[in-house]
Amino acid sequence: MNRADGLDLQEARLDELLAALGLTCHTDDDPRVERLAATEPLYPQYHRIGHKRQTAYRALAADRALARDHADAVLAALLCDDDPSSPRWLAAVLLTAIGRRALQDRLLAALADGTPHQRECAANAWRWADTAPDDPRYLAALARSGE
Repeated sequence: MNRADGLDLQEARLDELLAALGLTCHTDDDPRVERLAATEPLYPQYHRIGHKRQTAYRALAADRALARDHADAVLAALLCDDDPSSPRWLAAVLLTAIGRRALQDRLLAALADGTPHQRECAANAWRWADTAPDDPRYLAALARSGE
């Protein structure tokens, strides 16, 4: 999946999550974003996604029951985030809401049955699932997924 399509998918999942939570996210015009857009056309979307992720994170981190009730939507957004660092926010919410083992099981299921993009995102998110990256379950699922 190319970068633009990946960002579109990620933003769509975050929009779905925010809608399910009854939240909206507004970003103010920022001249720095406009300057960066001159050399990196996808930056405004990347910036907007960051604000949406943080809006969802703040609401979910403040209410464990809300996070538990929306765990599937949170996971859907997590499995569209191929950035190496940003999955930590949604993974942290899921760790608190459903626990480490349940999060790991869901990531393993994505590695086994997900799209190539979801498998990549699950592999990246694993490091935020509070476990050693050499967990035999993870390595076996990664091998089966063809990564």
